Amino acid sequence: MKIILNILITLLVLLGLSFGLTYLTHTKFIDYSFLIGMIGTVIIWFSNSKGGFTSRHMDMTIQGTTGIKMEGQKFEFKPNITFFTSLAYTIITLVVMVYHYRSYF
Repeated sequence: MKIILNILITLLVLLGLSFGLTYLTHTKFIDYSFLIGMIGTVIIWFSNSKGGFTSRHMDMTIQGTTGIKMEGQKFEFKPNITFFTSLAYTIITLVVMVYHYRSYF
């Protein structure tokens, strides 16, 4: 039940952002849905990973400020159902967008 709820909330957020941006800019839904999916996927990936560039930068900043050597973290990413839902949304909207704009290719 929790997994289904996470999937539904993720889809509602992505669809809501896409429809909201579409409404504000008076454009078609397909124009921004892939972009919203891509941004959402990257944000989820960034927030679920540890030991990346931001962590190393923060460790260096703390070490430079305090003089205490920070132990580096190994990069680690554990994808969850929210990431996979956002990734699926992005792939589906990419396929629909390419099909919709196929005459331009």
